[in-house]
Amino acid sequence: MSLLKTIYEQLRSAQIDERLINAFQKNSDIVYTGVIQYLDAQDFVMLTYNDYGIQDGEVYLKISSVKSIETDSYDLASMKDRISFDEMNDLSSNPSFDMPIKMSDSLFDRIVKTLYEEQRVSLIITVEDGKLKYSEGLVKDVRADGLTFLNLNKFDFSKQRMMDFLFDDIHGIEFGGTELQLVQETLAMIKPENHIDDVSVRDTDKFRETIGKLRGTNKAIIIDTNDERKYFYVGQVIAGNANELVMMVVDMNGRFGGYVWIRYDDIKEILLDSDYLRLIHRFVKLNKDTKHFVLPVLNAERAFDDTDNILTHILYQSIKFRKIIRFELADKENFAAFPTNLNLTTGLLTVELLDVDEQTESTTKQIGIESIREMAFDYFKAFLLENQVD
Repeated sequence: MSLLKTIYEQLRSAQIDERLINAFQKNSDIVYTGVIQYLDAQDFVMLTYNDYGIQDGEVYLKISSVKSIETDSYDLASMKDRISFDEMNDLSSNPSFDMPIKMSDSLFDRIVKTLYEEQRVSLIITVEDGKLKYSEGLVKDVRADGLTFLNLNKFDFSKQRMMDFLFDDIHGIEFGGTELQLVQETLAMIKPENHIDDVSVRDTDKFRETIGKLRGTNKAIIIDTNDERKYFYVGQVIAGNANELVMMVVDMNGRFGGYVWIRYDDIKEILLDSDYLRLIHRFVKLNKDTKHFVLPVLNAERAFDDTDNILTHILYQSIKFRKIIRFELADKENFAAFPTNLNLTTGLLTVELLDVDEQTESTTKQIGIESIREMAFDYFKAFLLENQVD
């Protein structure tokens, strides 16, 4: 039996049993988790779940671009727990994408036709240099063997470009997810004529003064740290003193993503204005208008006293209420743990680690508080872990 046939049989069985699956792609580490909505001999559509177990959009995949299908694993069992927890707490808020599909239709043709006729934002998956490439935008023309696609750039509105894709080169299409729907609602903004140059502060001597002015203004900024990490923090400064600050973080969907505490000497750059920041501001407003900004189980109203030693305040609160913190240390070590004891005389914090092999590793660790560069807390993944949902 060929690999394609085997994958098809697994998909068919999963569809009949309405089972949650993981679809692993060739040429990429990105895994789609979800349930089969439609299945053909060559391709299929899945309703997908994000890392937190919240249903978020759909993906069309060609069976030929799938490396393997997983129908039973520890990871899927954890995901089922998260999905049940989210449904029990009414945390799933996204309406599914309405796409009438008749059994006689080609799945691919129907999806491309719907995206084109309704001018819906999607993510087209192709391969470039042996890796999957994701292009976000709108289908602008459909030909017999391919399509023309307007590729949008959320970070630089001036960088729109028209691209041509052959149907044979398209491995998959994401559609209907939260982020794509928000881009849909802000299309009028993502245009070359609305591009602005970045406004940023890179002079380390001006970080404290800049943060002081931003505190309590509800203005979103980006903080980029001075190491080689691929991610950055977007959010509002809600507290700060001479050495440290706290940000209320927003995620890429313009939704509440917890808090982060940062030392000034950990910062490389503060971005005050940019195309992306203006877009995130709009996302936040849209989410607040629809009451989707913060999940009901999280607290987006925390206050911190600027005059305190904010670091020790956060640690004591975390010990008292048994809250998880994700730590980033000076040696770039990164881990999530429950703080259990703080000794200010020695400057040592004792933490209880989450991910340890109890045979070979200790479940507790001591860290010098001076070595802490960043702490993230009160985000949704931490909440799930605190409630033993993982």
